[in-house]
Amino acid sequence: MLVIDKYAYTNRIVNWSPKIKGLVWLMCMVIAFQPIVWLKAILIVAVAADTIFVTKVSLHRYLKWFYVILPFLLLSIIGIVFTMSASKAQLYFPIHLFGNYFGVSQAMLPKGLLLGVQVLAAVVSTYWFALTTPFRQILDLLVSLHLSNLIIEETMLMYRFIFIFIDSFEEIHRAQKLRFGYRNIWTSLHSLSILVKMLFEQIMVNYEAMTHALDAKLYDGEFKVGKSRSQND
Repeated sequence: MLVIDKYAYTNRIVNWSPKIKGLVWLMCMVIAFQPIVWLKAILIVAVAADTIFVTKVSLHRYLKWFYVILPFLLLSIIGIVFTMSASKAQLYFPIHLFGNYFGVSQAMLPKGLLLGVQVLAAVVSTYWFALTTPFRQILDLLVSLHLSNLIIEETMLMYRFIFIFIDSFEEIHRAQKLRFGYRNIWTSLHSLSILVKMLFEQIMVNYEAMTHALDAKLYDGEFKVGKSRSQND
């Protein structure tokens, strides 16, 4: 069982209707993408605190689940806020480079920070939903919405691979830390390069294992998805 599944099946609101939890998640996503920044900040703090309380997960483990996401988010923000300009008046911390100036764009910095808060709010909300809703309930919710089998199958596969990826990341990162792989900046960079390589290899191994498992079950190209017994009763 994946770590996230353990929390999904043992949290304080596991017996809530998946429709209610889906509606709460949808409301959180609406708040995450509305323009008022302070409302997004309140959402992040409130939902994160509620997730920790409801699932009884430790703060340390909860924050570790953001390690995989934050590098991609930071790279996105950096790509937005850093720019080249002919005028240093438009930049913070301008550096003269190749006849132009390189620095942080005064116009794009607020947009980059807004993107960061927005994405973080959406991720925190999604973690709340994933950690409080067993995957069987998620499937029941998708079926009750009468979505196509293709969308449901894609959701199944993405869900499993995303959290298998996170679990693999935690295991490899923990093993590297035990071997002092992050004792300084150079060993950290070397360990990160190995981590990326091993994660890619692990994804391929998991894909092959899933393929063999489906073949053993005579998979014919379509997952049979229906409502669980509790939903039908």
